[in-house]
Amino acid sequence: MRQKSRYAVIRALLEGTISPDEVMRSFDIFPSLADLEPDVAAFVYRSRKDRFYIIVNQHLSYETRQEVFFHELCHIIEDMPRSGYILGLDMQRHEIEIRADMFFREVAAAYQVAASK
Repeated sequence: MRQKSRYAVIRALLEGTISPDEVMRSFDIFPSLADLEPDVAAFVYRSRKDRFYIIVNQHLSYETRQEVFFHELCHIIEDMPRSGYILGLDMQRHEIEIRADMFFREVAAAYQVAASK
């Protein structure tokens, strides 16, 4: 993420003053759905132009797509600034995956509360 605060994207989502798509684009994050294999829920790709693409499996339920979106968003905010890239296959029990799952639960709960106001 460019010079903006890493957590500003979360604040912008929670405030709800602009659409989630606009929030993502303003932080160079471009989510999309794709026809992925059943064992791939989602992944993040970081381009040479420092744009982040969150690719989510279109065959997942709406709730699961939200879960994996926030999970991948955690990787963008927390993990990618510290390392140039992360290639993770079958890493469900790895520390960064566990942390991303916890991040999802915390942010999604806050986002749902903010969205219901």
